[in-house]
Amino acid sequence: MSKWLDYFQERPLPIQLGVSFVAVGFIGALDYFTGTELSFSIFYLLPIAFIAWFSGWRAGALTALFGGLLWLSVDLLTHPPYSHPLIPYWNALVRFGFFIIVVYTLAALHAARTQREELTHFIVHDLRSPLANIITGLQTLQEISQDTHDATQANLVEMASVAGNRMLTLINSLLDIAQLEGRQMPLKLEQIAVSELVESATAQVRMWAERNHITLTTQLASNISTVYGDVELTRRVLINLLSNAIKFSQANTTITIRVVPAENGMLAFSVSDQGVGISKEWADKVFDKFVQVKARRAGTTVGTGLGLAFCRLAVEAQHGRIWLESEVDVGTTVTFKLPSQAT
Repeated sequence: MSKWLDYFQERPLPIQLGVSFVAVGFIGALDYFTGTELSFSIFYLLPIAFIAWFSGWRAGALTALFGGLLWLSVDLLTHPPYSHPLIPYWNALVRFGFFIIVVYTLAALHAARTQREELTHFIVHDLRSPLANIITGLQTLQEISQDTHDATQANLVEMASVAGNRMLTLINSLLDIAQLEGRQMPLKLEQIAVSELVESATAQVRMWAERNHITLTTQLASNISTVYGDVELTRRVLINLLSNAIKFSQANTTITIRVVPAENGMLAFSVSDQGVGISKEWADKVFDKFVQVKARRAGTTVGTGLGLAFCRLAVEAQHGRIWLESEVDVGTTVTFKLPSQAT
């Protein structure tokens, strides 16, 4: 369905109008042939609302005018004589006014939504560059601190560096979610060495885990070597999952990364923690955007609100799937599958 909507939005405005006029004409024909016994009132509104949302208020107003005139014509041809000859025209004027209100409301809502998304993208995109520079500076300070053997300074720089990398991950997730939802993110699919992929992901969070006294362990099946996917996207999925696991794990616990063969030539990656777990009520919702906002209102914390949404979109873009299993006060396991070979 979404592919059809994307295709419709890419068509020139005359084609979009033509489709809406055909839809209204079809509804008018059904209205005429069924007579006055069956009401088709609401159906006239469907193509009008659709074109107003996707093509703007001008296209919606033209479709509303056409729909109003067609409805009037059917009314005059099929309805018994009114008590006054002006009644059908008054009815048509009221219908058209209602259509215009709907058109203007939907077009304004869509325009406001688009502007909000563009503003968010602009702000977040402009935050990424200075934050990357800050992280580079912190890494330089980290090297200097190691040379001077100042433990306090080194710890402070390390803490700031970890926080900066977490912020950068969140910013990248915000930008990439929009691209993934719009199927606009370019993917570089290739055979990736599984061991190198897992090692590079764990290296990004190892300092954070050590600071929280959490052990990271890796279990790779002996009969696997490569997975087919986008190396950067898949690495970020693992980093997001590991970050969530660390965030909700207590000290002196273990987080395990497993990679094993799965059915139909797939590989299963899983990240398991011994943290607080997630109640069944929220387990099926954690992959939705901004679910943390709803969870907080209910007195529950389930994640970053964007990290798992990004993971779902990133995995599905690579023809895989992701799911979560959790038990309160026992721990959580998030698993995703990707093809082991190109298909």
